[in-house]
Amino acid sequence: MYFIKVKFDRRPRTIQDKMHRLMEEMLRVTRPVFSPTESGWTPEADIYETDHSIILIVNLAGVAKEDIEISYYDGYLSISGKRILKLPGKIPIKHHQLEIGSGAFERIFQIPSLVDPDGIEATLQDGLLTIQMKKKARAQDVIVEIKT
Repeated sequence: MYFIKVKFDRRPRTIQDKMHRLMEEMLRVTRPVFSPTESGWTPEADIYETDHSIILIVNLAGVAKEDIEISYYDGYLSISGKRILKLPGKIPIKHHQLEIGSGAFERIFQIPSLVDPDGIEATLQDGLLTIQMKKKARAQDVIVEIKT
C-alpha cells in the first residue's frame, strides 16, 4: 500500500506540475518493466471494447510466435512466454543501460464481458499481439408470471 501526502499550493501551474510528476512516479512504482517475481518482465497491454468484441493488444516486440502461449478459462485470459535477447557473440560486453526485459513473462487479464471461448483469435504482427474475443450474447430478461 502506498500513502501519498498532498500539500495544497495556491499556484495552479505548480500544483499541476507536481501532480504530473507524482502520477509518473506512481506509474513507475506499480508497473515496473523488470518484475521482482520469477516472471522476469511485464509486457505492456491495452484492452478495448466494441459492441461485438473485446480487443487486447500486448507489446511483445522480439518474442517469437512459437514462444507465446495463450489460454482462456472462466473469464480470465492468460498470456505467457519468453523473450530471448540475442547479444553479440562471445565478446565481453559492458552494459550501460538495460531497459528491454528478457526471459519468461506471464500476464493474466480479467476480461470485462462474457466472451465466446470458440470466438477468440490471436495475431502477431510487428511485435504486437492482438487478441480479438467475440462477446457472448447476454441472456434475455424473462418475466415470470405467478399462477394462482
